[in-house]
Amino acid sequence: MKFLTSNKKSIMGLALSAALISGSALAQLTAEEEAKLGINGTELTPMGAIRAGNAEGTIPEWNSEPMATLPGGTVDSLVDPFADDKPLFTITAQNYTEHAEKLTPGQIALFKQYPESFKMHIYPTHRTGAYDKWVYDATLSQAKNVALCDEYATESKVCLKNDIPGGGIPFPIPKTGAEAAYNHFFAFKGIANDRMINGALTDSNGNRTDVIIRQRTISPYWFPADSKIRSVQWYNRDGVAMLCDSWQVEEPPRSSGLVFGGCNYTQDFDFQTYLYVPGQRRVRKAPEIGFHDSPSFASDGQRTVASRWMHYFGGKHTRFDFSKPVRKELYVPYNNYKLGNKDLPFDEIFGEEHINSEVVRYELHRVWVIDTTLKEGQRHLYKRHTAYFDEDTWLGVAFEAYDAKDRLWRVGQQYNAFIPGANVSLPLGDMQVDLINGRYTTFPYWPYQAGERMGFGGQKVASKEADISFNLDIFTPQGLRKFGRR
Repeated sequence: MKFLTSNKKSIMGLALSAALISGSALAQLTAEEEAKLGINGTELTPMGAIRAGNAEGTIPEWNSEPMATLPGGTVDSLVDPFADDKPLFTITAQNYTEHAEKLTPGQIALFKQYPESFKMHIYPTHRTGAYDKWVYDATLSQAKNVALCDEYATESKVCLKNDIPGGGIPFPIPKTGAEAAYNHFFAFKGIANDRMINGALTDSNGNRTDVIIRQRTISPYWFPADSKIRSVQWYNRDGVAMLCDSWQVEEPPRSSGLVFGGCNYTQDFDFQTYLYVPGQRRVRKAPEIGFHDSPSFASDGQRTVASRWMHYFGGKHTRFDFSKPVRKELYVPYNNYKLGNKDLPFDEIFGEEHINSEVVRYELHRVWVIDTTLKEGQRHLYKRHTAYFDEDTWLGVAFEAYDAKDRLWRVGQQYNAFIPGANVSLPLGDMQVDLINGRYTTFPYWPYQAGERMGFGGQKVASKEADISFNLDIFTPQGLRKFGRR
């Protein structure tokens, strides 16, 4: 019989202690925590947001009723319900120090880098982040059952256990940064979306290339138990699919016809992605898409997967340690309906150095903030990464990434708005600025302008399976052969 050395005993003891601590920290909601959550009359909303406004009255109380569709709004263009609002004040490079406590380090860096052009118009706060009742019911049910998998504590694997059909934000009262990051990933954006998008690339001289893409997505995790799609093996392997995504490049002509499709799963976060290459007329596995700091698709190497939606795990095992999430009041992009007007041209949106400050609306909101730090022995382009999530929707609103020398390198912001009728909040656009090389890019969004340009119309958001308007084979390797073209 072999006996453990003292050193091995210590290591085993530490590992056991870590597992026990992690297990208790990642447990489901307690009865006391459950009692705090509810659609009406509770301290917290179903999403875990503070229901009440702030003491100063600058953040209002949350309303559970989704905003009604306004006259004149169509699926092809949004109407701004707050068009008559006037800015309360404007923050510039000359006065930002007076507001520094409510600004992110990334915003401060933009004031310093672009003192003549970057500004923030601050408007009255409207908490439009509300959903249909079934989304909240699903969240309250899911939160009673789900937990991070045991392998997260032992091997940093990104996975869930005990999740149930029907969707729901898993951790409305997050105890760890990893739980907050999961909530952000599962932020409800409808069960499916079909849209034209533009991933604009702007170089340091202000020259822009538009990359027009047709994007189709579904979120099987949010489908009910009796959904047909949950019985299809492709969407129900390694746990149910969390997200299935497909991009088909339309412009520029040299890239037209390139298309990928794939899914990731509750037990395997690594995207199972396949790529159709027009020149080869064949489908191949594409392991690099969705993996850690690999270049984001159609970003000219200027974006990594880690900055998707302002934060993304990127791979089945996280390479980062997460700080405990904290809630702060910050000025963040919000209710950016102007960007949903199909008649607002790209040339008015995209400035030479950054998104045109005149078309962006900022409001004071409470946001969750998490810091991620690279684990010892791991490699990644980003040494640190800070992400900011809206408390009412869990959508990302901003991020900062730091390089190996701990310099602030890339900063981003995301422009969200509530979509009446579909009753979801969605990103309409974003911006990532590289402070070192002077370039900026956008994740492919701007669906109303891109839809107008391509004659496609606005984004088609489905809230139930019967409303999905496209062939779901686009996410499978067999189906990609049908869609690929030279």
